[in-house]
Amino acid sequence: MKQVELVNGDLRFPALLTGDGEPVLLLHGFPDTHENWADIMQRLARAGYTAVAPALRGYAPSCQPGSGDYALTAALEDLMAFTDQLGGRLHLVGHDWGAVLGYLACARYPETFSTFSALAIPPLKRLPQALLRVPEQLGLSAYIPFFQLPLAAETWLNRNDLDGVATLWRRWSPGWEAGRYLEQAKHTLAQPGVLSAALGWYRHLPRLWRRDLRQASKTLLGETRVPTQVLLGESDGCMSPRLLDHTIYPGDFPEGLHVKTLADAGHFLHLQQPDAVAELLVEHIRKEEKKQLRVNREQ
Repeated sequence: MKQVELVNGDLRFPALLTGDGEPVLLLHGFPDTHENWADIMQRLARAGYTAVAPALRGYAPSCQPGSGDYALTAALEDLMAFTDQLGGRLHLVGHDWGAVLGYLACARYPETFSTFSALAIPPLKRLPQALLRVPEQLGLSAYIPFFQLPLAAETWLNRNDLDGVATLWRRWSPGWEAGRYLEQAKHTLAQPGVLSAALGWYRHLPRLWRRDLRQASKTLLGETRVPTQVLLGESDGCMSPRLLDHTIYPGDFPEGLHVKTLADAGHFLHLQQPDAVAELLVEHIRKEEKKQLRVNREQ
């Protein structure tokens, strides 16, 4: 496992890299760290792929912009810079915020991604309507407006050696002992500026006076023309699996959609069930590879 850097302008993003083959880019979420992809990355490498996991914008002092811009559109610029550095077309995997970013990237730049796997986040196009049918999600998502409050969120999360972060992990993956994964996440979030930067992703959500964010919202209402897989843990305490009943419409994914819920897993399903998740990722990628081989033979 190598420690490398990806770059967008003056921002330098620490990343892990391993393997030899087609690139698979893995994007983490909150409150997590890119280092927690290592177990999945090793499995992808053994399957014949190059796995790359960068820190998201703000999750290291070297990738915190002086402008304080943590809008999803700014993170999209980072992601597209990463794809250029990795040679162009690649497979994309995202968890939590990484999945949200992945949905936007695949909707806007489908030619860049061979496949997409979204972990712990259902399709976004129909999510607003789904909230009316899954009212418990409003309670599960109550942390979002709280995180948008200045200072209060930092105070709560930081208390007693980031015990607020540990509380989220326990709520979102109930009954699971996170161990070293939680400690690695806390180590990242304790670095200078990282916690406030991570909260900045939430604090930019309501800024729809920005033209780029309004356009991003419109983009997410369109089709996703990338073969997509959605994986959720059955005991996810952050995103109700019942949302899948109201957000899954195959017509929104004309290149194909596969959906799977995993038993004995919550929001951090890739850490709780690394073998099962890695197997599903590889199956999804190889299915598309075989499809492309058939297409190429027919041409």
